[in-house]
Amino acid sequence: MKLNISGCRAYCERKGIKNYAELSDYLDIPLPALEVLEQGNDIGYEVVKDIYNKYGEKTVKQIIDFVEETLDGFKSKYVLVGDKLY
Repeated sequence: MKLNISGCRAYCERKGIKNYAELSDYLDIPLPALEVLEQGNDIGYEVVKDIYNKYGEKTVKQIIDFVEETLDGFKSKYVLVGDKLY
């Protein structure tokens, strides 16, 4: 899985987030880690799970590129209780 750069930009625009520093604070991902992700490095399952739990499935679908994974495949690795993955 990778960060979907164009999806992130659209998400930031919609939410009024002006730069990656603000996005870093909003997603609770350290700025250096977000910069590494912006360069195309893989994003871990736990980070995606945390984003899913905090902002929901719609946000995850927009800002995460699942590459060869699918959202349903990702969710199957966890237990879904209500709207939260455990």
